[in-house]
Amino acid sequence: MQKQTQLSVFLRNVPGELGRLAELMAKGNINILAMSIQNAAHYIQKMFEARGKAIKRTASAACYGSVIKEAKQYSLIRMLVDETDRAQEALLAAGYWVNTSEVIVMKLENRPGTLAKISKSFGDAGININYVYGSGASEAETAIYVFHVPNADEALKALGG
Repeated sequence: MQKQTQLSVFLRNVPGELGRLAELMAKGNINILAMSIQNAAHYIQKMFEARGKAIKRTASAACYGSVIKEAKQYSLIRMLVDETDRAQEALLAAGYWVNTSEVIVMKLENRPGTLAKISKSFGDAGININYVYGSGASEAETAIYVFHVPNADEALKALGG
């Protein structure tokens, strides 16, 4: 279990754009270790839905609709790389919008119940998981999971990492 810096990048939602981003990383000899991609419109739609339930809206439905329409033009990529600073510099120089956040990366046993056990540990420690992504090949003994939590340092301390 370790803390790592994650890059979040808004990418135009057009054919070939992911290839251009991956090529940019390859040219810089930067290895992509983990990646999650989602349509930004879905992300923003869910954000607006949650906001509508939590607080009073301050803009019209048409305003929200136009933001969602514009967001359909983008995807949100979250990724871990082996050279975070160099990757961020290359992405910014290429005109991408980039944000960083701290995440917890865990190598877990690749068997049923492992994710349930670690997720319960977060909950028992009072730590909310904002989102998680991960993967492991079916024949692999371990899987890599990336957890975004409100405070990675506190989570590591609470979980004994």
